[in-house]
Amino acid sequence: MRKITFIVYSALLLPLSLFAQVDSSSMSKLSDMLEQYYDAMLFEDNAVKESECDYLIESCKDSLVRQFVATKILEHYMDPPLMGEESVAIYVYEKWFMTGKIKIADSWKDFEANAFYQFNHQSMIDMQAPEITLYDSNGKEYIVPGESISVLYFYDTSCAKCKLTSAWLPSVLAGVHIPLVFYAVYCGTDEVQWHEFAHSFYGGSETVKVLHLWDPQMDSDYQMKYGVTSTPKLFFIDDAHIIRGRRLDKTALEQILTIYKSYYYGQSEEEKEKS
Repeated sequence: MRKITFIVYSALLLPLSLFAQVDSSSMSKLSDMLEQYYDAMLFEDNAVKESECDYLIESCKDSLVRQFVATKILEHYMDPPLMGEESVAIYVYEKWFMTGKIKIADSWKDFEANAFYQFNHQSMIDMQAPEITLYDSNGKEYIVPGESISVLYFYDTSCAKCKLTSAWLPSVLAGVHIPLVFYAVYCGTDEVQWHEFAHSFYGGSETVKVLHLWDPQMDSDYQMKYGVTSTPKLFFIDDAHIIRGRRLDKTALEQILTIYKSYYYGQSEEEKEKS
């Protein structure tokens, strides 16, 4: 554990032992201390964060304080500042809430936490990407992801954020010089609008293949498998079908493409197998 993490952790344990009553004032102070704790752990590995969250929760002897702390930790990592930290929320939910060790007091928060788990536990970073069956405009079937590295873009033509994302994607794809398949997955139901978008969107190149696909009957369960409760959603998947990026924005996508090109395609086959 880093020194700063230990200092914040020690400062946090003292008030935990003093909270004999759970009131709004004490919980507000505890929330502020937890924020310092998250900041101190920000660049630790997720395995370290999980271990320390366990230790912190276990250190709460009062059941109401433990409930409060565990719920706050869960809420923080459900919408974290760093890509990939969501796996900490999945871990905490599975260990402490699914097992019944702790219950979430607020019924709506309990519903949100359960929904988050159900829609995200299959698509965390470093997990095997779930296969989904999608179709092009001619009804041809595609199993996604395929053999190449790929980017999955879940969007809707009526989504304002999707329009912004769709505006910068072609320029990013134009700078890709490694074999890549870009799957533009339409999540709406208006076939005319879908065709119009597909014809207006240009992002292909000598190395980038763009496929416009959808699942009109929603048989693939892509919403659950990739957590598509809203759009846009961008995933980066390597050629071993491992999810390497999720919740990607423009900067994150550019960075992961640069890293992949430099450190993966710059290696020999023997080095690549070891990485």
